[in-house]
Amino acid sequence: MLSSFNKGLSVSPSIRAAIFDMDGLLFDTESIARWAWKEALASHGYAMSDELYNEFIGRDLSWREKILKKRYGENFPFESVTAQRIKIGDEREMREGLPTKAGVLDLLNRLNNLGVIIGLATGTSRVRTVRRLTNAAIHQYFTTIVTSEDVALGKPAPDIFLEVSRRINVVPWQCVVFEDSSVGVKAALTAGMCTIMVPDIEQPSPEITSLAYRVLKSLEQVSDLIEELFGETIKKG
Repeated sequence: MLSSFNKGLSVSPSIRAAIFDMDGLLFDTESIARWAWKEALASHGYAMSDELYNEFIGRDLSWREKILKKRYGENFPFESVTAQRIKIGDEREMREGLPTKAGVLDLLNRLNNLGVIIGLATGTSRVRTVRRLTNAAIHQYFTTIVTSEDVALGKPAPDIFLEVSRRINVVPWQCVVFEDSSVGVKAALTAGMCTIMVPDIEQPSPEITSLAYRVLKSLEQVSDLIEELFGETIKKG
């Protein structure tokens, strides 16, 4: 059963591409990331509440720098804190492993078999992105990978999704975006794309729920939408 259905939004009958966010959607990264940020800030004499971390979700480093300097002042040692956060976060990730979210492999495999073009749009660095996808053995599913390093502005700006659209040569209205964050939903909507939200740590507000085409509990539920989303692509295939 779908957890949310927005009757006010429509979907293109000829969606050709699926664009995925990564952290919190494909991988259970947010709990490690939140822990690492808290540890790194604490070692520098600062505190991070869950509420402050929620402002980070879906945003790239440039946004996170603005958020922290707004909270703690322009002298906040962002580069030092970030370096430590990445170091301890990656060490824990490599030590404990990074769980893949429920339904990821089955969905990617099914979309690939149907001939749907698959892209990735993430605020994580390219090196760390490729490492995660490779370790999970899903790197080969993605026709293109666009990171925050490839665009001028991160989410909620639409740049990253529009760059994926440009690279795969599929117009925005023929793309569906899978996101776990509110800023990602806003970015995809601004890009002119249909958006399906699968919340992780951050739960959607009524406003975000109204903007998303669907809000699902997990990617496993996308199987109920395959024909609705990709019907014309399936027929042509």
